[in-house]
Amino acid sequence: MAQGPPGFAESSYSEYGILIIAILLIVGIVVAFAGRIVWRHLMSFIGAVIGGLFGFILGTAVGGVLVGLLVSILCAVVGSFVFIFLAEIGLGVVTAIFTFFVVEAVLGNEIVALVIAGLALVITIIFIQQALGVVTAGIGGLLVGLALIWLDSLDMVVVVVIMLGTIIFGAAFQLMAIKDQARRDKVVPVATGAAMHGAPAPYTPPVPGRTCPSCGGPLELITEYNRYYCYGCQRYD
Repeated sequence: MAQGPPGFAESSYSEYGILIIAILLIVGIVVAFAGRIVWRHLMSFIGAVIGGLFGFILGTAVGGVLVGLLVSILCAVVGSFVFIFLAEIGLGVVTAIFTFFVVEAVLGNEIVALVIAGLALVITIIFIQQALGVVTAGIGGLLVGLALIWLDSLDMVVVVVIMLGTIIFGAAFQLMAIKDQARRDKVVPVATGAAMHGAPAPYTPPVPGRTCPSCGGPLELITEYNRYYCYGCQRYD
């Protein structure tokens, strides 16, 4: 029988459990396939969670539960703003923390895990756009897997396969979208002298099989600018 999220009685699960699982599935799929679009909101949420947990632990240690709650709220707000304005570093920190725990669990060596986590932080900041797609796909896949585990009606092997499939296809979808966007951004219109003076450029009919004189790759006629473009050299001919 389905057990639902921890902390819910059986009656509560019948009322709220399915709703929570459905929300997790929807959020997980959206984050996995479009996380790079909403990443600032995601970073804000993660920053609030991390700041709140840190503030609660610190405040509880200093003055008890009530102080811990107050400090937790303050640190959650601060963490949210910090992760918004330092979103790239925030994503790198999240990646490094996740990498540390995974490597430490697999290898059992904290020094090696710390070194690999540091490398993950640097690589994430350098390749921030690609990291956005991969990390958010991973988070979305984990949310989907968590929802399926709470549903408690599928075999664990099936849950793992669906979770990994969500991560892989979500990351691939986002990386392809990033690549396509980068290609479109690189095709910059080049104004000719005639166009600068308001006169239309003379029409050049497309030449089948025309190749780039530099790399030998195929040239594509960009009809909007009436010029041939080489995607390999990323320039007009």
